Amino acid sequence: MTDRTSRRHAAARKGITITAGALTMLVIVAVFCAMTAMRPLPGLVDASHGTNAGDTQTVSQLQLESYCPARMTLADTGSYGDSAFQVTAGDIASTSRYAAFGSVYRSVAGSLTQESGTTLKTSDAADGIAVASGDVDDAPALLRTRLLDSASGTGAAAAVASVATDGDLRGVSAASCITPALSHGFLLSGTQTGTTQQLVVANPSNKATTVRVRAWGTTGTTAITLSIGENVTVKAGGETVVDLSAAAAGQDGLYVSVDSRQTPVAAVVRTVVMDGLTPLGSDYVVSSGEANRTAVMPGIAGGDAVRVLLFSRTDTNVVLSWVGDHGRQRATTAELTAGKVAVVDLKKAPKTALAVRADADGDAAIYAAAQATVSANDGQSDFASINAATAAGKASAIAVPDGTQARLVLANTGDGDQSGTLTGYDDAGNPVGSKRITVSDGTAVDIDAADIADDAVVWRWDGDGTAIAWGARLTAPAVDKAKQAGLAYLTPNALEPLKTRIWVSQNPSIVR
Repeated sequence: MTDRTSRRHAAARKGITITAGALTMLVIVAVFCAMTAMRPLPGLVDASHGTNAGDTQTVSQLQLESYCPARMTLADTGSYGDSAFQVTAGDIASTSRYAAFGSVYRSVAGSLTQESGTTLKTSDAADGIAVASGDVDDAPALLRTRLLDSASGTGAAAAVASVATDGDLRGVSAASCITPALSHGFLLSGTQTGTTQQLVVANPSNKATTVRVRAWGTTGTTAITLSIGENVTVKAGGETVVDLSAAAAGQDGLYVSVDSRQTPVAAVVRTVVMDGLTPLGSDYVVSSGEANRTAVMPGIAGGDAVRVLLFSRTDTNVVLSWVGDHGRQRATTAELTAGKVAVVDLKKAPKTALAVRADADGDAAIYAAAQATVSANDGQSDFASINAATAAGKASAIAVPDGTQARLVLANTGDGDQSGTLTGYDDAGNPVGSKRITVSDGTAVDIDAADIADDAVVWRWDGDGTAIAWGARLTAPAVDKAKQAGLAYLTPNALEPLKTRIWVSQNPSIVR
């Protein structure tokens, strides 16, 4: 081969190399442009197991909040007309009790806007708890508890009570403090003449929110058109009061829902009933919880005048029964119409009654609450609002405010016998007494707290199972001494891990 031929072949090879490189570059540029302009297939996106990413994570909540409403008040305290006919709050005063259990870093009862306040002090006893007391005479309180660990037996319990021996709020009003949530629902005794229903919505966050308030009554099956409209704004760190008596007047019973759009809120209803100048009782009404096929309301006593409020989204029949230590006794059957509140007057409770039970037909879910009323000789009366109890898990607690005394009622909502231990703690957080209790299938038992420990102000239930629903029926020695009627009821706070479920999904369209 000549040199001339060799040079010609070398030039040809060089030309081919340049052409191939140029074509390769064009292909790379084309692919890059296509990848830039086109959305990738879901299966090609970085994801778990090579599929479209979607995963649910469960996160433990280590910071708890409990809203404690301010002292019971009258809706109208104007000073006009003859002083003998003016309404008055009398000598009403409030007390509050706070308790923290288990692995707690810090627990402080402050205001809605300030974390500083009363710090719960831990007992010196190895098995003690942190306790504090106070009042809510001037404003509501917010108990902020920071946990070191989320586990069964760890958490907080708090309650408030208002007590009066004269004036138009004579008796006892009490409520366990409320965990803020996006939704609340209330069964109320109605808005007839003489009854005031004040919905108080509190926003403990630093962001204002709008809540939607809807109501269903006893006169129709659709939501009532409220005179105030459905949307209510609650400022950050503040409260808004809605007069339900004016917004939905003339009802024998109400079911009210409160739904927040931006942030969890706390809500409670102040109910006050009068007949002319005669006080017929006052109480706080807290959220009735979720609807269930079976509802048990512990806290009844023989001789109470009992009414049951029922609400369902579907038509159903409900069997109402008295529950005592010897089992159930059928009381009556109620027919429920979807979207309409039913009010059933059960008259006087039998001597052995400790609870009321409601069972709906089939798979229907119902909301239920009872109102138990006691009366004094002068016609004055007082009532306790008792929601359907929720089995509070294996561990739960009730804090009993000063100036009141408790009778504990436990009802078995499951199958078979249920056992557990009640432990009482004094105002320093030391354990001062305990009792092992077994509640037979389908029965309820009541216990005078003083029989276990007369100086206990906080009570904790540790169950072998999760089917015990319980609460505290409250009276006040000062009211009894004044020969007035006084009655209230406290539900337990669960000492169980609070979990938040977060769903995470990868969206390739976010980045292009």
